[in-house]
Amino acid sequence: MTKDSSEIRRAIIEAADSLDQAQAVGQQPPGFTYVPPTHARALDLEATLVEGMRGAGKSFWWSSLVSQQHRSFIHIGFPEARFPDEVIVRQGFGAGSANPQYPDAEQLIDLVRQYRPRSVWRAVVAFHAGFQGQFSTLKTWSQRVNWVQTNSEQFALELDALDRQLEERGSKLLVLFDALDRLADDWHHIRPLARGLLQVALDMRSTRNLRCKIYLRPDMLEDDEIVSFPDFSKLNATKASLRWQRADLYALLFQCLGNASRGADAFRRLTATVSGVHTSPVAHGGWVLPNVLRIDEDLQEKVFEHLAGNAMGSSTKRGKPYTWLVNHLQDGRNQVSPRSFFAALRTAANEQPEGEELPIGYRGIQRGVQEASIIRVTEITEDYPWVRLIMQPLSGNLTVPCTVRDIEAAWKRERTLEALQATVQKQGEAAKLPPQHLEQGVPGIIVDLEGLGMLNRLDGKRVQMPDVYRVAFGLGRRGGVKPLK
Repeated sequence: MTKDSSEIRRAIIEAADSLDQAQAVGQQPPGFTYVPPTHARALDLEATLVEGMRGAGKSFWWSSLVSQQHRSFIHIGFPEARFPDEVIVRQGFGAGSANPQYPDAEQLIDLVRQYRPRSVWRAVVAFHAGFQGQFSTLKTWSQRVNWVQTNSEQFALELDALDRQLEERGSKLLVLFDALDRLADDWHHIRPLARGLLQVALDMRSTRNLRCKIYLRPDMLEDDEIVSFPDFSKLNATKASLRWQRADLYALLFQCLGNASRGADAFRRLTATVSGVHTSPVAHGGWVLPNVLRIDEDLQEKVFEHLAGNAMGSSTKRGKPYTWLVNHLQDGRNQVSPRSFFAALRTAANEQPEGEELPIGYRGIQRGVQEASIIRVTEITEDYPWVRLIMQPLSGNLTVPCTVRDIEAAWKRERTLEALQATVQKQGEAAKLPPQHLEQGVPGIIVDLEGLGMLNRLDGKRVQMPDVYRVAFGLGRRGGVKPLK
């Protein structure tokens, strides 16, 4: 392995490790920030709801937007995002340890025993808005929420006064909310808190200069007990989605490699040689990937060939790394998360022997897909616990593509649907997103799995499971990545 290849391999590991961390304030280098063209809408202040699958970058933006350094880098490197200069950004809730900027999960449970969830989030907004008078003297969240709930008229007056002050200064206030699944330990408590937050976010849209931005997963927006309140459709109309195309994923990788603490110089020389585009020196917090390498997939593939070769084996019959990797990480809705993508690359880089010529190899990429599958299956079963129960009888006993009858036979042997119905009934209100079509039996569960992107139809009769789920769930496929046992 040449010195440049070794350095770039370390840069891949650094990028994967850095982007996998969610901190209260963005601690990853500003240069590790990339804004895909389709994501510019998600940064708009008017996009109150930002939806994204697990690992799509919700916590990344929650932690990064509060950093002036990161926002400056976005302004310079990605002006199309149009994130305003004069904006005050605060965090209203997120993952992690106790934070004086917002009540933690334990405090939230105590607060909703005494106060309306809507009052809790109004108090959080009031705190970040810097309400004056008596409110500014209050020291605990219980005192603040109590004041908000018992002084609704004064709250409205304070909010209006602040809105006018912001207007005079030409400024905006943006309060960010993330990790709504951690508002409490069970869904019986999460649902009213999430619903109250969405209602307050809608209320803030009646002002001119105060906005909330809520990062949430699709499953939250599928829960009727969270979204069934008057005028939710107005809030939903502001929704932006964090979806990643193949070119976006490789652009993010290249952006990170060009700004890594080790290997950045080597990678920038490589991109200049391959693309013929010589960029300006590193400045303003980091190197910015040239536009042509953001969108030209043929050029991206040429660069990636210098990292991973041009074949998934001795020839291209088994595919090319550039397309093979993303194809095997896609779910049934053709979505790939950056977390899965970088998890696969990190495994490939860690497993590449030092003596090899390239930073990563095809065998490492194959192992990386197995690792990414484990992560994705963990995520889907945390979001939808019933999935693990219905997949257990299929593990090690099924090869795809297969027919629905093959699946039905396995479930019938194990009385799987009866067990699922009993579990849902026992959990009652505490059940987290049970299958929506359970009453329809096997056909209904198949529809639910298709909706989650876990299954797709091939010819109207057979069903296929994407590798990102199939491998870790232990289903076979002829000629595919080996399932885990």
